Amino acid sequence: MKKDGKRSDRNKSDCGGKSRKRVEDYLEAIYDIQKRERRVARTTDLARALEVRPSSVTEMLSKLNKMGYIEYTPYRGAVLTEKGEKVAGRIRKYHRIFEVFFKEFLGVCEEEARKLSCEIEHHVSDDVAMKVCALIASECNACEECEFLPTKLSEAEPGEYRITVSPASLEKTGIKPGVVIRVVDRMKVEVNGVILNISNDLASLILLEKVR
Repeated sequence: MKKDGKRSDRNKSDCGGKSRKRVEDYLEAIYDIQKRERRVARTTDLARALEVRPSSVTEMLSKLNKMGYIEYTPYRGAVLTEKGEKVAGRIRKYHRIFEVFFKEFLGVCEEEARKLSCEIEHHVSDDVAMKVCALIASECNACEECEFLPTKLSEAEPGEYRITVSPASLEKTGIKPGVVIRVVDRMKVEVNGVILNISNDLASLILLEKVR
């Protein structure tokens, strides 16, 4: 994973901006057809899914084939290569993460959550996506296997923890991602030798991982 706001390999693609979004839309559509129907994605399938002309699909499939994202056989269809499946799988995962975030955590209606997720999935950095993932992990089933086993400060037993997610408003107190703290009691922590009392609302937004 890249730091300092840099994009991951998916964003250092063979094209940029709108072109990258178009590439990822096609890969995601092919991915969905393969997973859902267990077959190659035909030109007519993609034209219908992406609401474009069949001639445009044919042209794009030829480009994706040259870029190494798919294996394309005219008049038969396209399947993702390992390279293409990696990109499409990540895009689809990020879509699910943000859809859960918008619907379950922000109370956005399903249709609006879907539209927002469709846009964000193409532009968000890995770092931002993983922070949102960590935030929603305790109440999310978007992924088959979750990479995060977070503990909310409001539920943490006494001991030492490393902060993984916290509100930016608490940075002046020393509470920020990466800092090791000692939980004295629920909502009472020691940070750099100073005992702090945290409100229940804020404590529920601070995610920790056990150090010892």
